Amino acid sequence: MRTLRISATLIAGLVIIGTGCHRSERQKTERHDRQKQAAKTAARPAALTAENNPTAVAGRGQPSLEDGYRPAAWIYINDQGGTFLEREGNPQVQWIIEKPVGPSPTFRVEGYEPLLGRPKDFNCLIDTLEAKDGSKVAYAVAANPGTFEVGRAYSLLQPGNNFVIRNRATGDVLTEIASLGPGTYLIVAGVKNLEMGREALAVTSFTVAENSTK
Repeated sequence: MRTLRISATLIAGLVIIGTGCHRSERQKTERHDRQKQAAKTAARPAALTAENNPTAVAGRGQPSLEDGYRPAAWIYINDQGGTFLEREGNPQVQWIIEKPVGPSPTFRVEGYEPLLGRPKDFNCLIDTLEAKDGSKVAYAVAANPGTFEVGRAYSLLQPGNNFVIRNRATGDVLTEIASLGPGTYLIVAGVKNLEMGREALAVTSFTVAENSTK
C-alpha cells in the first residue's frame, strides 16, 4: 500500500503567519474589488499571465515558488476563485472562497505555467477550521504519481480511482469522504512537476452552507 507523504512545506502552510506592511484602507478596498472581479471570471482561464494571475491581481507581485504569500498555484472550489486577505496589515496565506458551497464540492488546481509547467503530482490535507456541530475532519488525499491534471475539476469527496484517501484520525484508507457538514474547511495542497523539479503550495479555505444539497 502506498504511503501518503505530505511535505513539510504543506504543514508549514497551516501555521505560517505574515508580517507584511500596513496598507491604507483605500488600497485594501481597491485590491479587494480587483480580487472579487477576478473571482467572477474564475471558470477555467485560458492562460494565467503575469498580469491576470490571482497573486498579481491581489497586489502581491509575481508568483513565487519560495514565498507562501505569493503562491504560484490556486485551488478553485465549485469553479469559484478566492480572495487574499490581510489582518491588521498582515497578509494571510489562505485564498478564501467567499460564496458558500454545498456539502459535495468540486475542486480544481490552476498553476502558473511559466514557473510550474504542467504539474502531474498532487497531494493535500483537508481539515476543519470551524464546524457548526463541533465535529472535526482530517483527511489526506494524494493522486497516484503522474496522473493529476491541472485545470480539471475533481470531486473533493470522490476524486476517482487515481487518488488515495486516508482518514488521518484513524489511519484508514477510504474510497470516499463523507459529505461535509456546515462549517469552514481548509485545504493545504501541493502540486509538483517532477520533470522540472518544481513544486508549489496552495492554501484555500471555503465554507459549506447550511441546508444546501449542491
